[in-house]
Amino acid sequence: MANRNLTYLWEQIFLHCNEAIDYAGRRMLKSAIGNQRSPYCPTIDHISPLSQGGKDTLENIIICNRLTNEEKADSFPTWSANGQRFQAKRVRGTSDEYDIYQLD
Repeated sequence: MANRNLTYLWEQIFLHCNEAIDYAGRRMLKSAIGNQRSPYCPTIDHISPLSQGGKDTLENIIICNRLTNEEKADSFPTWSANGQRFQAKRVRGTSDEYDIYQLD
């Protein structure tokens, strides 16, 4: 079921593309969905983690490489991934939508 949801989201976000780059610069392949051994495996990540009260809504979800997701873990609002620092900032006027910014 989770793989079908990820495939559906992939098609909504990346349309007919078979590969994409996540916010940390890592390559993802649609064909690697569900293959946790692949270095190109895309995953669903909650920007504001559920463990910290984040919501399970489309506005709080991003598709990212498995390695990026593992490095971020439950860190919020700042974290490191792929040797870079990031910060999530709530989109003005929303309760659970975030933009991700790379920090210097």
